[in-house]
Amino acid sequence: MSFFPICPFFNLQWTELSLPVSAGSSVPVLQACEKKEERSVLSKWMERRDAHDLLMDISVAQEEESSGELSPLKVHLFDTDYAITKFSNGRTVLDLQNTKLFITVLPNSLSQYLNRSLSLNLGPVTRRGFQLAFSYTGECVFIASIRVYYKSCPDIVSNLTSFMKTAANSEPVFGRCVAGAVKSSPPVRECGPDGVWGSLQGACFCERGREEMDKACKACRMGYYKSTNGAGGCQLCPPNTRTTKEGSENCECLQGFSRLPSDPHDLGCSKPPSAPLNLTASPVNDSVLVLTWDPPNDTGGRKDVTYRLKCEKAAEMGSQWERCGDKMVFQPDSNELNNTSVTILGLNPQRDYRLSVQAWNDISPVQATSHSSTATVIIHRWRNPPGLITVIPALNNSGGEITPAPARESSFYRSIWLTVVILLSTVSLTVVIFAAMYYLRRNYTKLRSEPDQEMQLFPVSPEIPYRLPHILESATDQPNISEGVIPLLVELGDDMLDSLKDVLVERNQLTLGKELGKGEFGSVYEGIFTQAGVDIQVAVKTMRVGIYSKQDLHEFLREAEIMKSFDHENVVRLLGVTLKKVEDSPLPLPLVILPYMKHGDLRRFLIATRYGDIPMFVPYQTLLRFMTDIAAGMDYLSSKGFLHRDLAARNCMLGDNLRVCVADFGLSKKICSSDYYRQKVVIRVPIKWMAIESLSESVYTTKSDVWSFGVTMWEIVSRGKTPYPAVHNYELLDLLTSGHRLKPPEDCDPKLYEIMKSCWNSEPKLRPDFRHLLEELKGLLSELPVLEAWQEARYINQGLEAATGAAAESENLQTDSGGRQENVYLSSPVGAFGCGTVPP
Repeated sequence: MSFFPICPFFNLQWTELSLPVSAGSSVPVLQACEKKEERSVLSKWMERRDAHDLLMDISVAQEEESSGELSPLKVHLFDTDYAITKFSNGRTVLDLQNTKLFITVLPNSLSQYLNRSLSLNLGPVTRRGFQLAFSYTGECVFIASIRVYYKSCPDIVSNLTSFMKTAANSEPVFGRCVAGAVKSSPPVRECGPDGVWGSLQGACFCERGREEMDKACKACRMGYYKSTNGAGGCQLCPPNTRTTKEGSENCECLQGFSRLPSDPHDLGCSKPPSAPLNLTASPVNDSVLVLTWDPPNDTGGRKDVTYRLKCEKAAEMGSQWERCGDKMVFQPDSNELNNTSVTILGLNPQRDYRLSVQAWNDISPVQATSHSSTATVIIHRWRNPPGLITVIPALNNSGGEITPAPARESSFYRSIWLTVVILLSTVSLTVVIFAAMYYLRRNYTKLRSEPDQEMQLFPVSPEIPYRLPHILESATDQPNISEGVIPLLVELGDDMLDSLKDVLVERNQLTLGKELGKGEFGSVYEGIFTQAGVDIQVAVKTMRVGIYSKQDLHEFLREAEIMKSFDHENVVRLLGVTLKKVEDSPLPLPLVILPYMKHGDLRRFLIATRYGDIPMFVPYQTLLRFMTDIAAGMDYLSSKGFLHRDLAARNCMLGDNLRVCVADFGLSKKICSSDYYRQKVVIRVPIKWMAIESLSESVYTTKSDVWSFGVTMWEIVSRGKTPYPAVHNYELLDLLTSGHRLKPPEDCDPKLYEIMKSCWNSEPKLRPDFRHLLEELKGLLSELPVLEAWQEARYINQGLEAATGAAAESENLQTDSGGRQENVYLSSPVGAFGCGTVPP
């Protein structure tokens, strides 16, 4: 509201005096108490300014009239461009009458009879200024205070549009887009008569490279972009791209990658595929050859790969190559091939040939000379016996020359030498086979000669012809176990076979799909698990091929060994284990089959909601229910005697039904007769989630898992923030020992923070157990309004796909999170693993 200073009145027939109206102070009062036909008073002229409608507050006292009829106090408004000096009967806008009247008033008692009227509408004004006048015909009247004003709508910023302060009842006002925003249509608003802004017409949107955040257009962070004006947030750069500054409108290709002009912004950059694999030439007769190959390992980031065949023959003279010519026939074709084989007709058995197969995608023309996408073989056919062809694979190249043997004599001697080598190899192989058969027969006879060892031999697989029946006990009880899985597992020891025999499945029951994520030692793939004729979508956890030892393989399968007995709705369960023989590797590749958790880990989801990658609000009830799910799962694990040792939001998975399951048991331990476990070897551990006794003495109990649960609750309330963000790992133990703990997150319920702090008591025995924590959290949840299941699903599922989309940066998130890759604490080992009694 804006007020007008009430200027002195032209005192025509009124008297101005000073009376004590409020305690301890006197104010000017207008009085009209002389008996006359009509008495009037006129104010001085006041400039209208921005006002369109005038309002007035006034305090009046009136004397009771002997006639019994009370004359009204009339208020007149003069809407004028210039001041008037003489009262005339102008427009009467108000007639005021009091209900409480005085008969005889003393100066000190006037305040008892004042009647205060507020927000009286004087009407519209349109000229440069105005004047007020009062007229009265009754006995006596006092005016103690007058305030004239008009309402206005305040400065406002909303929907990326700012509006300046505007008087009520004004014409429609045009707003301005905030910095970084552009208008799609002119933003317009009206200020109503009550001083309240009306609805917004038109709109402003953040321009390219900016997203709406906190009523402003903020520049996209590094690694994110926004290519168009309009609503929506910044998007994560697609694969093989990056940004070099904040506020990027698109992502540029990494070095070695390119993008076509027709490619959309959300398509990652790509490169030509790598060379085809296993290029092989197989003769049909002297003039017909079949060329086959396998697809390349790297498709370059594009789905469609075709192949181009190039045929060259040795020149008649010299050591150069020349094109094969038009007499050669390629079936189905030599260009734009989708399959991985070609039949070549019209070969000359008296010539050497060089055949090249180039893998090709849409980006190949852009980087035709910067990538090696070609595999080449050289075929020497000079004077070879009928039906014999020698294929010499050349180095993969994009156009380099490979010189054939120029002299016919050298080709002749080479053919003879190769024939001799083949014959000698055949003889040696025959000798080895007979020796192996003799050795097996001798062992079989020895077993038959001893009564205690007499037993039947069963065939297992072509690679391992015979095994003793005690090794096959699990196979006879498990009809669904592939005959090829057991020999692979036997190589790791009978103990591992006995432990996992109940969960072994056939390798052909599992179909692997795309890679979902990878870490330092393994990867997780999407897969289809066929069980009892039903296809189930699963996640498959496996090690990286070629970087592990037998001990690493044992450690990897130990997690499956731990999980096999878990059966709780808030704990990820094991569906099965199978193994795959890997070429050129002495050890099999383990495949651990787990339920497919579509929405990923809890921490990534919370971060996505906090940064706006998921444009939604997660209700407080949902956060509490996440905590109760984890507490229930941990209560189950602790009742079974398991220590998790790596409890954190990143290791809790969010399922389709919004239920949280505890996962990742790579550091878990089954405690023995005692109630604790002491780590005595150097391993990677999550420092900022560890209890104080685990950091100082490498001792783990259920109560150290409770400490980690307190940190996990803090992560959930803070929407995935990193605990102790400014503290280095080596500083944390001293900080905790001195009594410091995590501060309550913003907007954290004090009752919930007290539960967190109870988990961080320096004395483990004084921390609550998971059963008690579960009941306390359920109590807090019961105090809140019930959130219907359909409401929660609507809130959460609005953006779960975006949370999964944000998973493309999972490795960076884990590194930044204070996870295993960042938080490594190296203990001082003094012996091997073991269980015992905590020393006094």
